Amino acid sequence: MQQVEGFIRDYNALIILGLAALDLIGLIVVVSLWARLSKFARRRKAKLDSAQLGEIVDYITDQSHTLDAIENTLSGVSARQDDLDTALPWCVQHVGVVRFNAFDDVGGEQSFALALLDANKTGVIISSLHGRQDCRAYIKSMDKGETERPLSEEEQRAVKAALRQ
Repeated sequence: MQQVEGFIRDYNALIILGLAALDLIGLIVVVSLWARLSKFARRRKAKLDSAQLGEIVDYITDQSHTLDAIENTLSGVSARQDDLDTALPWCVQHVGVVRFNAFDDVGGEQSFALALLDANKTGVIISSLHGRQDCRAYIKSMDKGETERPLSEEEQRAVKAALRQ
């Protein structure tokens, strides 16, 4: 302990000088920060003074009305999307067409089978058979992948083509 006291007595002047230098540096930092803060406060006050308070309130009110309009529009879009989500499974989503020659004496693949199905595999299969003398059309319904009557080979191919989409 006596060594520490002796060191402090020997270097007393240098220690005081070092502490004074640190105080001076601290004072410079404080003055610098105060100047920056004053500059910032002046700029903020100038902006508020140049824009009248009424103009600021009007601007904020306009922005509030704009946000309300956007919210109302978004609510309408959301409601419409819900309606479409409900209706979409019942819309025709799968279409398959198979062209073929129904009779040996008729060429050009004028006959066809057309499958129109929704997301639930419900819909219709339309067949049209073209011959030299006449044309016949048939329709069969499909409910959840099941038909009321057996399907021809071409109609089965049309359903498979529709469901591959």
